[in-house]
Amino acid sequence: MNANNYVNESLIKYSIILGFSILLNYFLWAINAWQLLKHINFIFLLLTFLFFFTPIKFNNYWQLKVIISLLLIICLGSPTTPVDSRVLFLFSSKILFYESDLYFRLNSGNESINYFTDIVYSKPKLAIALSATFSQLLGYWNEIYPKSTSIIIILPPIVFLVSFFRDKVFVLLWIFLMLFFSGKYFINGLMDGIIALYFVASILISYKIIASSDDVSKLLLYLCLFIFFSILSLSKNEGGVMVLVIFLSSFVIDILYRKNINLKLFFTTFVALIPISLWKYMFINKNIKMEFLQSGDPLNKLIDRITDPDNLLNIIYSLSVNEKLLISVFIFSIVAYKYFNNSKKLILLILFNFLLYFSALILGILLTPHTVSIQLEHSATRIFIPLILMFSYFSVFLIKDNFSSKIDKYVSKV
Repeated sequence: MNANNYVNESLIKYSIILGFSILLNYFLWAINAWQLLKHINFIFLLLTFLFFFTPIKFNNYWQLKVIISLLLIICLGSPTTPVDSRVLFLFSSKILFYESDLYFRLNSGNESINYFTDIVYSKPKLAIALSATFSQLLGYWNEIYPKSTSIIIILPPIVFLVSFFRDKVFVLLWIFLMLFFSGKYFINGLMDGIIALYFVASILISYKIIASSDDVSKLLLYLCLFIFFSILSLSKNEGGVMVLVIFLSSFVIDILYRKNINLKLFFTTFVALIPISLWKYMFINKNIKMEFLQSGDPLNKLIDRITDPDNLLNIIYSLSVNEKLLISVFIFSIVAYKYFNNSKKLILLILFNFLLYFSALILGILLTPHTVSIQLEHSATRIFIPLILMFSYFSVFLIKDNFSSKIDKYVSKV
């Protein structure tokens, strides 16, 4: 096989099965299924997760097995200190554990509006539902075991991303960059590391689709994209924005290169966004406002903050001191410049995703119900993790693609 087109389909199928089981847990909560069904699915999910570490298959990825095992041990052995982790993840999981009802806020009959609780309750609940299922299976609640489900959730995109690396050096390089840039965000209960991995993996899938790549089945790609898009949008509010960003970027590249619209990609995106759209609609229908609507008219707020130079200076300063973002941009810029002619479509796709998501982040900062300075103080170091991992992974991917092409040309001559 051409090294440039190498793919381990077994890993892709594994990530689809594991991802589907994670998504199925949320679906069972959404339809108020019997607790027994949730437990059966979680046991299957746990066995599927553990299968990756057995010597039966995937023996060439022992480095990844070691890293995931270490992350799990650290996750179980470290306290949950970030406020958002305790409030938005553990607190919500604990309530769901005791209430056993995904819609307990909507069914409470309490029409009073509380800024704090309404924001907490209206957040996407996929990761929270998974930790609640685990706790119910154990039969008790604590603040240790529920957090460990984050390691299960990150495995599908990690496995998918390494499935395109044949040489161990590229697997190791990506693992190093992933841990260096965002390691703690996989174990501290925050969703930023989780959605970052699904963001990067979804970009890679969309690229393989629009590039008309024949190294992997299109059916597998669309199925995997649907699962990853669904998990993205149901994990955090930013995840839904990421789905739209990836779709729009892919749409633009398709128009530029193929002069047509990919209806399958449109349909996949549309169906994947239905669950989170229904979730948000139920809260809006109950007059429970979304976070950015909690403090007045968003348009007036946006105009006021754009015209305030202090806000612009705060944003610029936060970007300038984010050394990991700057390092990842610097590395990608060098690699993209070197290989632009050979990988133009992929590099343009990355740049479109960057411009759209970066713009969405700035807009979100300006629309925050808090002051811009407070919002940046609490989230500036983590909201750019998806972009950092995107630049770092595709730097490795571009090097791999072009390096493998040179090797193949040399071998063919010999």
